[in-house]
Amino acid sequence: MAPLGPPDAVLLALLLGAMWTDWTTGKIKNVLTFPVMVTGVLMAPLFAPHFYDGALGLLVAFAVGVVLWKFGGAYHPGDVKLVMAAGALVGPETIVRAILLGLIINFPVALIVLIAKGRLGNVWRFWVKGEREVTTKMIFALVISAGVIAARFQPWPNLWGAP
Repeated sequence: MAPLGPPDAVLLALLLGAMWTDWTTGKIKNVLTFPVMVTGVLMAPLFAPHFYDGALGLLVAFAVGVVLWKFGGAYHPGDVKLVMAAGALVGPETIVRAILLGLIINFPVALIVLIAKGRLGNVWRFWVKGEREVTTKMIFALVISAGVIAARFQPWPNLWGAP
């Protein structure tokens, strides 16, 4: 784990702001994500191992996020922008780990949400019967934030094989 620095303060503000706006409005605002994308790219030459880590983290997060949005349905546009902003701050390897960990964390969280809302039966109707109108909306910024924090503070999974 790299030592904590100014990018981590920006990351914490981003994640807290995203969780708050997603909780209160159901959306992750552009006014929060776009300035952090620019900040992450500009901070990378000063704080990241490589000067291009901010831009590469943003691009990798965009590629994975768009796949999860367009083909998987797991993300919405605000979620993609949130992981892009986080990727600009933490770099490419950490953001890929963060997305993977967020998806892993999402499974038990989604089950808890479905049970709490009394909609566990919707899983059967959605996946088996193909009824698309029975979906349950979830605040995904919380799960994304948990994945980013977990990836930032522990090295598993080591995707690049570095020591």
